[in-house]
Amino acid sequence: MTSFATAQDKILEELPSLSTELRKAARFLLDHPDEVALVSMRVLASRSEVTPTTFVRLARRLGFGDWAQLREPFENRLRSGSSPYAAKADALVLRSARETIFAESVNATAANITAVTTTNSTNDVEAACVLLEKAKGVRVVGFRSCRAPAHCLVYLCRMFRNDVTLLGSDGGALEAELASLDRGEAVVAIGFQPYSRELGLVTDVARRRGVPVLAIVDSMAAPLTRDADVILRFSVDSPSFFPSVAAAVATVEALAATMLTRSGTKGAAKVRQTEAVLTALGAYMPD
Repeated sequence: MTSFATAQDKILEELPSLSTELRKAARFLLDHPDEVALVSMRVLASRSEVTPTTFVRLARRLGFGDWAQLREPFENRLRSGSSPYAAKADALVLRSARETIFAESVNATAANITAVTTTNSTNDVEAACVLLEKAKGVRVVGFRSCRAPAHCLVYLCRMFRNDVTLLGSDGGALEAELASLDRGEAVVAIGFQPYSRELGLVTDVARRRGVPVLAIVDSMAAPLTRDADVILRFSVDSPSFFPSVAAAVATVEALAATMLTRSGTKGAAKVRQTEAVLTALGAYMPD
């Protein structure tokens, strides 16, 4: 598979020798990489003032079998999160088939969730459960959009164990919370590229204090994995301008369900007790 950097270098290398028409198309690819991934060849041709077949000829001139092969590294670049959100938004609004974006987003989300089971093996899930089961307390952390899966994991786990807490929830005093992080606890860190700066602080403190880390991330190359004892992965692919966190939520939901199953009747009894307390306190609206 050709990387975006390789494709970019190839275009730059061939640029001086291209015809005027091909050079115009090539320059457009270099200057508007997000649009290449998100809009049709016909729209690209209109925007760059060349014919659609020009892009086909350019792909073959650069050594690609067809336009789809040349476009692929641009699509992979966008999926990886290496492009700014604003640029993705700009490209998104230029789409001609705007009515399809809703269905495309839902389908991408479904594919991401399905991929969770193939990306993470049974051994990976078991290792994650064992790490959390051995801990006398679990600190869960996720910032910005990853706050949602982090909060979800805490809420679900607290239905059957009281020692799971959300880091960074005390008025932003993250450093103060980390001061009490103790050996024997565990940290669950959730993130995707670009990774929130605060995650590095959390995993660094955990490493220095000998606290095991479960990283739930979008890539094995994530900075969090360097300090992680166990890694679970999720995909953030989306045709939208922002990475999807749906698979991250699905991952933590499945992890919590697996943990409860492993806890046996004691865990089920705790859920029953917690539910009764919530009901008594009027947490739910009456039917």
